[in-house]
Amino acid sequence: MKRLLENWLLGVAAAHVILGLAVPFIAYSGAFDFYAAQLATTFWNGAAVPPEAQAFQRWIVALFGPTIAAWGVLMVVLIRAGARSGERWPWDALLLSLLAWAPADIAISLLHDFWPHVVLDVVAAASIAVPALLLRMRSAA
Repeated sequence: MKRLLENWLLGVAAAHVILGLAVPFIAYSGAFDFYAAQLATTFWNGAAVPPEAQAFQRWIVALFGPTIAAWGVLMVVLIRAGARSGERWPWDALLLSLLAWAPADIAISLLHDFWPHVVLDVVAAASIAVPALLLRMRSAA
């Protein structure tokens, strides 16, 4: 069970790295159109978005991709440290980083009624938190 949870978390971390590295390219492709339409509905009430705002949206999303990738790399380091050492601190660090990110990100998304982010955040946070908590419980203090 322990190995399965560690492998699950490594897969989630790898997905963060791959997605994060892909996001800058996605932001400047047609694949971004669905996300841009969601932003337009939320922030522009479905009206035509000024070209400057569209350019800014693509830029800020592209810039966020490497942050997602970096978070994935740090997840790998923590997961490997927890698996190798059997200590609790890597799982604590992973869970604390989730607490620094998820509640604020979800609250901001809810504040703006941006449900695609709420759903994505909840799925991502749960896919990390549940196995990390289980592994933390199995670790030495």
